[in-house]
Amino acid sequence: METTLLANRCILVVEDEPLLSLDITARLHDAGARVLAASHLEEALGLAECPEVAAGVLDFDLGKEDSTLVCWKLTDRGIPFVFHSGRIYSAFRQWPSAPVILKPTTQSLIGAVAGLFPSAVMNCPGCGGLG
Repeated sequence: METTLLANRCILVVEDEPLLSLDITARLHDAGARVLAASHLEEALGLAECPEVAAGVLDFDLGKEDSTLVCWKLTDRGIPFVFHSGRIYSAFRQWPSAPVILKPTTQSLIGAVAGLFPSAVMNCPGCGGLG
């Protein structure tokens, strides 16, 4: 993956499974992104306020909580996000423009995040862009 695909984009990652969070973070870093990672709702809500956040990768099921409030906060701020989830939830219908990438993580997650930024996709041969 080209290291400039997501250059200087700040991506919020909300994932309660530590190994998955590390994997997603590493993949985003490899694509040039800066990452803010949260493992629980309260932390995610705080990071979602960060003015540099340009997009989000959200696990919906956070154990005893879910990421609904983070979704609404990002939506209110006009920040796009993708769901990275082990299953499809009916709540996803509230955010029809948010792509859903099913776990386990594959390179398609980076393509989906890049797809939130049309100019990035245009320069990504592996993501359906012109290259």
